[in-house]
Amino acid sequence: MAETPVRFGILGCANIARKVCRAIALSPNSTISAVGSRSSDKASRFARENGLSPAAKIYGGYEAVLDDPDVDAVYVPLPTTLHLRWAVLAAERRKHVLLEKPAALNVAELDRILEACESSGVQFMDATMWVHHPRTAEMKALLSHEQRFGRLKALPIKYLNLCKE
Repeated sequence: MAETPVRFGILGCANIARKVCRAIALSPNSTISAVGSRSSDKASRFARENGLSPAAKIYGGYEAVLDDPDVDAVYVPLPTTLHLRWAVLAAERRKHVLLEKPAALNVAELDRILEACESSGVQFMDATMWVHHPRTAEMKALLSHEQRFGRLKALPIKYLNLCKE
């Protein structure tokens, strides 16, 4: 029996959404069925520039994506200050939620999002691709080589982003 693809709606046209859009397009078990933005012109431009199917619906607002019966899950690349509102609304409308990172402004907001997802019976995921990237498995295998490194108990990591002014 063939697996039914997950039909995604995208809330917002942020730059990061272009990458996730490509990832969804490359996935054999998902499709983008709707894009919503504050203006339908921006959503149309996003769909066109990212090669979305002509069947993908274009909306000049986020609510319409949540109300679309052809959307199973939403990807939310909106600013973090808007995540709580839109993630809870999506969950209440029985849409699975994929939030861009960071998922919330604080633990209390994340708890409210998770409670909404759980009580509505939908899945929650943040858009941290690192754990799903093939490099992660390769790094784990490399670092697990006891003859090379011994038995690792912890691996302190620092993230540094050097920006040119």
